[in-house]
Amino acid sequence: MMSKINEVVTGSLAEHPAVRAWCESQHARIAPQRIEVLKSKRKVSTYRLDGIGPGGAAVIAKRCRAATARVERMIYAEILPRLPVSALRYYGFVEAPDGEFCWLFLEEASREPYSPQRADHRALAGRWLGTLHVASLSADMKARLPDRGPSHYLQRLRDVRATLGEHLDNPALPADDSSLLRTVAAHCDTLESHWDEVEGCCAAMPRTLVHADFVIKNLRVRAGVSGPELLVFDWEFAHWGVPATDLAQIAGRAASPDLNVYGSVVQRDFGRLDARDIQRLANCGKLLRVVDELYWATTLIAGSSYKGFVRPIFSFRICEPELVTAFRAMRWHD
Repeated sequence: MMSKINEVVTGSLAEHPAVRAWCESQHARIAPQRIEVLKSKRKVSTYRLDGIGPGGAAVIAKRCRAATARVERMIYAEILPRLPVSALRYYGFVEAPDGEFCWLFLEEASREPYSPQRADHRALAGRWLGTLHVASLSADMKARLPDRGPSHYLQRLRDVRATLGEHLDNPALPADDSSLLRTVAAHCDTLESHWDEVEGCCAAMPRTLVHADFVIKNLRVRAGVSGPELLVFDWEFAHWGVPATDLAQIAGRAASPDLNVYGSVVQRDFGRLDARDIQRLANCGKLLRVVDELYWATTLIAGSSYKGFVRPIFSFRICEPELVTAFRAMRWHD
């Protein structure tokens, strides 16, 4: 597979907003050798500033909304350094002039991708995640994290169902797409009818710091002093809640951490949980992740024309069989 070639910034690199913010954070004038655009979206932009960090290392500059940036800053600067887990170095934080956005500066993660097909990587993820979930946070830290429980996902599920209901009879949609919307809507009804089981499952696990996007693209592996280390980034959706989504086992996208290794770590603190409880929590986590994916897909619906449904329909086609698989794991029947 060919690797993606990132856009390279041209022109005056010293005047790039990421570089100006970095210089402000370091109280020095430093110009990078090169700037790569890793992500460029309205809400989040990420750049690789080559040769600008300690010892000439690259620095990752991330521009995101202030509320999100403050949560990520707390995690990188205050929480992860206190835990016995591998973590990226945090270099600094600067508020953008508009006040709406902020800049975060971080160590560049290793280039070795995480692979859920590798048992050693999954074990690494299970151990790292278990250590994170048993971490004790101060009351102040908990208060500064978004608070999200099962009710957050129930509201998203209902929002998805309501949006789908508005388009079930859309004449612009081909018959197979219309049928798909009806099928997904029926799945939403099934899931809501079993929501008391989801809440009961989540209640078995203490609330913890949750990454909430513990997927392949947000993980890297590097060689450490005592062996391989996991690096976890992009904490945009982090919150205080039930860690089911972090445990989700979804082929091709989720980290799918080794649940036995995870259990061996958390059972020291959460002794009431057995392997079946953890597996069921992971099954619930898959459902909650799919609810999130359906929710974001519905936000992409633009108008009533067929063109406005192309991207959402693509997501629905991925999510629908995942819901069926999750229902089977929960022993439900649609």
